[in-house]
Amino acid sequence: MNGYTGRLLVINLTTGDISTQELNRGYAAQYLGGSGLAARYLYDWIDAKTDPLGADNPLVFMNGPLDGTGAPSSGRFAVCARSPQTGLWGEAIAGNFFGPELKFAGYDGIVIRGKANSLCYLHITPDRVDIHDASDLRGRTTYETGDAIRAELQDDALVTACIGPAGENLVRYALILASSKRPGAKKGIAGRCGMGAVMGSKNLKAIAVRGSKHHRTHKLQLHDPARFRRAMLAAQKFLSDDMSTEVFRAVGTSGTMDYLGLLGDVPVKYWTQGSFDYAKISGNVLAETILTGRSTCHACMVACGRKVEKAGEYVLPHAEGPEYETLAAFGSLMLVDDLNLLTWIGAQCDALGLDSISAGSTIAFAMYLRDMGMMPRSALNGTDLAWGDGQAALKMVEQIAHRRDVGELLALGSRELGAQYGVDGMAVQINGMEVAMHDPRAAMGMAVSYATSPIGASHNHSDYFMVETSGRPIDELGIETIDRFASSGKAESLARHQDWRTINNALVLCFFPNPPAPEMCEMLAAATGYDVTMQNVLTYGERIWNLKRALNLRLGYNARRAEILPELILRPLQDGGTEGHVPEFETMMREYYTYREWDWETGRPSRAKLEALGMSEIANEVWNEKEA
Repeated sequence: MNGYTGRLLVINLTTGDISTQELNRGYAAQYLGGSGLAARYLYDWIDAKTDPLGADNPLVFMNGPLDGTGAPSSGRFAVCARSPQTGLWGEAIAGNFFGPELKFAGYDGIVIRGKANSLCYLHITPDRVDIHDASDLRGRTTYETGDAIRAELQDDALVTACIGPAGENLVRYALILASSKRPGAKKGIAGRCGMGAVMGSKNLKAIAVRGSKHHRTHKLQLHDPARFRRAMLAAQKFLSDDMSTEVFRAVGTSGTMDYLGLLGDVPVKYWTQGSFDYAKISGNVLAETILTGRSTCHACMVACGRKVEKAGEYVLPHAEGPEYETLAAFGSLMLVDDLNLLTWIGAQCDALGLDSISAGSTIAFAMYLRDMGMMPRSALNGTDLAWGDGQAALKMVEQIAHRRDVGELLALGSRELGAQYGVDGMAVQINGMEVAMHDPRAAMGMAVSYATSPIGASHNHSDYFMVETSGRPIDELGIETIDRFASSGKAESLARHQDWRTINNALVLCFFPNPPAPEMCEMLAAATGYDVTMQNVLTYGERIWNLKRALNLRLGYNARRAEILPELILRPLQDGGTEGHVPEFETMMREYYTYREWDWETGRPSRAKLEALGMSEIANEVWNEKEA
């Protein structure tokens, strides 16, 4: 198969069986790869009875048709399963070198079923696949685990995807961290949806992969190599001259902190305050003070990863610095402005295996509840939580990862924390997923983006705030910049942006570079032989978007109960860059539903829409359920 190896690795941890399965060519042709292809497989395998932390919940690692080809920003992979955090479709996208390395080993993906009797790890090479005992790795951090496996197997070329104590302890928002010893390699964080907890529920501590570009099992074929190369070189030329490439390389993702803060996009004091001294925690001051180097993922021209060896008194053994979401979640959201401490907290989240967005947001919510007198100090086992207390936040991170004391409750997330005190409507989450660090009061399209995201309140399915606030339209695809405070007229542009980002997550591409859409279409067509053009490319994204909606419906999704904005986000702020604005949410949602051709009461895509997308089999199931 052009662009694919044509094989999936299938492992049953209960029985120890290891096999390969031919890739479903029909599924690949419709859903491409990454989270799109994984969703199509999981649609066949899971339903509302599937326990997210049970042995019957398959965990799927999937790369994409551009992995390993040299296409710019294509070195990523998806991890997918039913989410223990939301109960819905779950996916997390990560970088580093794991995705391409898996492809070089001869596989388009890994399907992990069952549960091992004891803690184990997988070792994958082009020649063989083994299951190793990992009992001595219990309690080790993500970084320590990767280093220990490389040392045990005497192979520094291994790329590892590991969980930390949080994953072992089934924290609902535990992450998976990919790392390697390559000089300048950036960590890869599969952070959202609790995929680390799913991995931990299977007694799987890590996956170690080493491929070979020249091995007999890896001869990646492209449909039209010359055409692919022309498009790739054009995209690389564009990115080398692109201003955003230079900005992200110089100051990282957190370099946008000052500007987005000025617009009111960066949440403050758990979404209740409009301004903060963002400059103290921005990527600009990080670059001027503690930055010691940059790191990158496979085939990336940006190198946005931050290398920090020492932050004040804190020494970072793996020199991995923080990114925007971490600095916002533990910084402005809690009124903490100590960049050195925030850098250390971020490193601890990565090492212990916690999604920093959900961990930071849940701890900040606890601070809010303490400040409002709703959460007694006695619940904190002799400590306290107050605005600006970064040391207390650090202690909570450790307690959550080990589920000790109040960490047992916080490990369940902010929705459960709010329910414990009878104020679940105040938790800034949607479907159990904590809202990412971009305020929809500053960029109204994000209200719909969060509400309709198939995994909960994630910006990884449409960072539409970049279109609204930073002038990153994609004119060729009908994705246009509209006044950020407008609550109408955005449905088509937003939906098309969701479709495009869905394609990114299927290929699997990073969002930060901005390669031209025509060159991306050319590379995909040249690699696979699929008839992909600028006129039909969004159909792929629309098909995958509707597939994930159908899958969530199968898992019990109720649109009218689920698609609700948190109470605090509907309160206007009188200071800062949002100027008292709030989204006119129902107006926006009804306009969006009309454009998507979804039924307002049930959230179901129309039969006509599904059939037009070539999804007749799924249409029959979606609509037969209603007729029954």
